[in-house]
Amino acid sequence: MYLARRVIDDHLEYVLCESYDNGSCLTNRDLVRLGAHPDQFILYPGGTSFYIDDRLFDLLLEKGVTASYEEVEKFFLPFLDPYIQAKIAPFYDRSNNRKWKPMSVKDRSKVLRKTHIFDRRRMHYLRFGQVDQRRLDKSATLFKDLLYKSRDELEQFILEQEQALTPGEYKRYVFAIFDLQRFFSESFARTMPHALDEDKTDELFIQEVCLLDRDQSFWRGMERHGRLPPYLIRYVVMYFDYNFPGGRTWEEYIRSFTGSHHRNQAVKGSRRMSMNEASSVFGVGQAELASMDKKELTKVYRKKAHELHPDKEGGDHDRFIELTAAYNELLRSKV
Repeated sequence: MYLARRVIDDHLEYVLCESYDNGSCLTNRDLVRLGAHPDQFILYPGGTSFYIDDRLFDLLLEKGVTASYEEVEKFFLPFLDPYIQAKIAPFYDRSNNRKWKPMSVKDRSKVLRKTHIFDRRRMHYLRFGQVDQRRLDKSATLFKDLLYKSRDELEQFILEQEQALTPGEYKRYVFAIFDLQRFFSESFARTMPHALDEDKTDELFIQEVCLLDRDQSFWRGMERHGRLPPYLIRYVVMYFDYNFPGGRTWEEYIRSFTGSHHRNQAVKGSRRMSMNEASSVFGVGQAELASMDKKELTKVYRKKAHELHPDKEGGDHDRFIELTAAYNELLRSKV
């Protein structure tokens, strides 16, 4: 059993659902619609006590489901009165204190065989925050939670974890989980996706979305209606409605680049830069720079970055750092 969030009649509602084996694969069905306010099923007799209304269990019985109280209660903990929630929080999940055991070779093989790589990429990023996924399958233990779930339950499971992402991470996250970096030979593809060719990146993203949409093994057991499902639409929105976090990826690149090439030199580009200096670095007039929006500025930056990147023939390490410092400084003034 799992709790799903659904947009019903243009409103967010919660639904208790279950995954089950239909004889050929795992699929899902809705059990009880909890409405927009699941806390309607929580009763407070006094003090810090609470219990789940018996009418919910009656509704489950009508669906042929006999559920234990503990199994149902966990879905309502996020909707408790905040005071009571804080009091009982230490007792939510004692399993976290259980002794960890290494995964056997057999179990590791099973996890990698029975889980989809797109799900593993998502879990990997949500756990480690890394764009570079070349060591993806080294974290097989992390993927055990993907087993024995229908596609709908998996999407709801991952959707809940994605709530921890900030809007500034959205595009970087999508870039990583669709593994777009594998299409680029530039050494900075995994650390500076904002410096890659934007048109090419956009085309590759659309291509990968379409491939996943047509992947029958991924959607197995889930009813489709001949259009892009909401579970994929959210990634299209994350990608096109948000920008890469230039500062964060640049800092990662600076650390790795200076660590391997210039360990004993001070890193330039961390200081504040005036408009006059930025204009000189970009080779563009101050008025023109000031009139650019974020998209126009990023386009100019990418073109110049390709010319100056240290890994390119004719590149210039110091000028490249100055360029990126100017770019990050100018971004602060753009709406």
